[in-house]
Amino acid sequence: MSQDRQTQSRAETLRKRREEEHKRRETLTQKLTRQPAAATTRAKKSAPRSSPTVTPGRLRRRYDAAMSQPSPYYGRASSRGSFQAPDIAISIPKVEFGPRWISFLILIVCAAALVNMWTMDPFIVRSAEIHGNVRIGTPEIVAALGVINHPAALLNPDQIVYNLQYSFPDISAVQIETFLPAGLIVTIVERQPIVAWNQDGKTVWLDAQGFAFPPRGEIDTLVTITAAGSPPALGDGTDVSQTVGARPFLSSELATAITGLSAVLPDGASLVYDPKYGMGWEDPGGWRAFFGSAPGDMNTKLLVYKNLVNYLSENNIQPQLISVEFPNAPFYRVEQ
Repeated sequence: MSQDRQTQSRAETLRKRREEEHKRRETLTQKLTRQPAAATTRAKKSAPRSSPTVTPGRLRRRYDAAMSQPSPYYGRASSRGSFQAPDIAISIPKVEFGPRWISFLILIVCAAALVNMWTMDPFIVRSAEIHGNVRIGTPEIVAALGVINHPAALLNPDQIVYNLQYSFPDISAVQIETFLPAGLIVTIVERQPIVAWNQDGKTVWLDAQGFAFPPRGEIDTLVTITAAGSPPALGDGTDVSQTVGARPFLSSELATAITGLSAVLPDGASLVYDPKYGMGWEDPGGWRAFFGSAPGDMNTKLLVYKNLVNYLSENNIQPQLISVEFPNAPFYRVEQ
């Protein structure tokens, strides 16, 4: 083999080696260029799973601390070290109107109305209209009502009736009418006395139902009775110890008997009552006549009485007492 041919073979061999070396380097460079990106991707994917990182000769641990957001009212420091003014945020609450607001407004209106009714003059009772009184003066009734200069909202009709009947037993009935803003009308019914009952130096008036009450004024048409004792006790369950209003004094039957006797009373005679003999009168002839306590058979009793008086007059007998309580068995006494 010639020398030129050997030199050409060596040159081709070197050239091939250089080309292979160059390819090998390009391949290595491409691998090195792709490897960091893949490593970074694998690091990102596995980062959440990583825990404390251990490096040769040193232990590192990670600590997470929760901190509140800094208040805007205290300001903050900038990255350059200067202090910046705090950010003040003003927020206006949003007001929404609903059923609760309506209820609140109604409550306010009602409260204001109550305050006005308790304090304002139009709602304060300053006077009252009184009707039906004859013997009792209007100023006395107004003073006894107990409501003057008080709020009209506090008016209690039952209390007003109690006050009037407690102060005036001669009132039998009371009617109360109220109207806005502070009007008050009081209508009363007075008891009509028919008898003036004198006993133990005291006088009470009696009406047709037998109720007693203190005298008030003067009435010329009253029948006056002088009593030697109290009338029979009432057996109808009436409470004679009551202190409000007129108290029951005698039965309505006895009151009727008194009215009947007063109609036939002789001139100059005066009615009397004796617990033992009942109702009667002091006769101008000088004796006392008794007719009992029951109003029944009054006509028969009067007829028997007249016949008995005629008999005693014809026989010149001066009686001291004549009793016709029992028409079938009348009697008389000549001495007490």
